[in-house]
Amino acid sequence: MINMISVITFLANILPEPPVGTPNILAEDGIEFFSLWIARIGGFVAFIGAIKFALSMNTEDAKEKLQCILTMVSGFMIRAAVNELSIFNIPTVYTDATANAEFTAIMNFISSWIRKVGVSGLFIGAIMLGLAIKDNNAVTKITGLKTLGAGAIIASISAILPRFV
Repeated sequence: MINMISVITFLANILPEPPVGTPNILAEDGIEFFSLWIARIGGFVAFIGAIKFALSMNTEDAKEKLQCILTMVSGFMIRAAVNELSIFNIPTVYTDATANAEFTAIMNFISSWIRKVGVSGLFIGAIMLGLAIKDNNAVTKITGLKTLGAGAIIASISAILPRFV
């Protein structure tokens, strides 16, 4: 039977001390904490992908091997992304004006890319619909109309997105 005191002692030894200090120090500690654990999770994902790849060497299924390699590479990418946080240009001191300006810049960036994706979907849907009309294929016409509609909805959402924040 596990003693409750030994469990608490074990957790106290592996968990870090709770951070104290100013909000900037707390935010910095939070970023460091989450980046450490996300990097560990990324390493674990890469390890699992490597194990699965080693075990799949006996099979002839190329799709399974590709999935294992992609799992391994995604774990390495997660680990690499959080180990170099300086690429995100996170300031050490946040004021309300700085936070609002950065949030607005991020939302404008996201909105512009959502608009580009939506217009691309609209364009692809129009091409699919045109080719379906030429071939007189009912299923492809419906698929083209759905893609065209989805692209229009996504492009519309990007136009109204800044109004919600």
